[in-house]
Amino acid sequence: MERGIITAPARVIGNGSQFRSEAGLAIDDLRYFLLYWDKVVIPTTNLVHLAVPEEDELLSTGIVTRPRVPFLGTFNGELMAKAQVLAQTAVARDLIVNDNKTDWVLHQIGDEFIIPDNETIEKQSIRVELISALPVPSGDVAIPDILEFKERRIDELNQLHQSIDELYFEILSSPDPSLKTKNTVNQFNQSIIDVNKVTNEKWKNIRKFDISAELNLSGKDVASGTAAGAAFDFFTSLYTLPIGSVVGAVASTIKVQAKSTKSFEPSKDKQVLSYLAKAHEEDIL
Repeated sequence: MERGIITAPARVIGNGSQFRSEAGLAIDDLRYFLLYWDKVVIPTTNLVHLAVPEEDELLSTGIVTRPRVPFLGTFNGELMAKAQVLAQTAVARDLIVNDNKTDWVLHQIGDEFIIPDNETIEKQSIRVELISALPVPSGDVAIPDILEFKERRIDELNQLHQSIDELYFEILSSPDPSLKTKNTVNQFNQSIIDVNKVTNEKWKNIRKFDISAELNLSGKDVASGTAAGAAFDFFTSLYTLPIGSVVGAVASTIKVQAKSTKSFEPSKDKQVLSYLAKAHEEDIL
């Protein structure tokens, strides 16, 4: 199954009812999307079109699409920012509900996930942060070069995706103080090393990305009620697991913490409720 993300064209700050917009997607963010996802949807609106870098070329790849969501009425600055999130969640709801040939996930760039109050559901979840984990070529790398590399190194990238999925399931299904000794952690570490190796062989300037996933403790086919309760109790305190340096100066780290949170309602049965990502600020090689 292909992996698809629905992301906003800019970083939005808010609390579910009030919103403001910050910087738009950076060229490095778009390289991250291209390398690690099969389909990238960046909704726009009739109120204002926030262009992304190299938009025409991105659209020509067929990987990136920009569906237009219409709004009526007069919008001020706060409502313009809110419209970005409303457009993202409207498109995400449609794709998650109606397109089951792609594994669609709501995705934002930043530190906190922003969802309008009327689209949320209260969930107990596990946030897993992979710090300095995913290598991404710098913005001066041409889009065709990234796509050629992605096709040629599909085995390493698929193995990385699989190892991350297995790591998530391990955390949900069997919380254990000996997590660091689990084969899934070793496999994840090795897949990170492999992807870092091939990207560093290809490009000189690599930036690492942090990625956070909100894992669903009550989704179907994810974990039993007993395992879910044990996982939440075990990870209430922050669990940090350094997994060693991966072809770079900064060590990759897994951070896990349980919390009650507002999540996107259409994702309520999925293993991963949502993703956050951002470039690791200290790790530019």
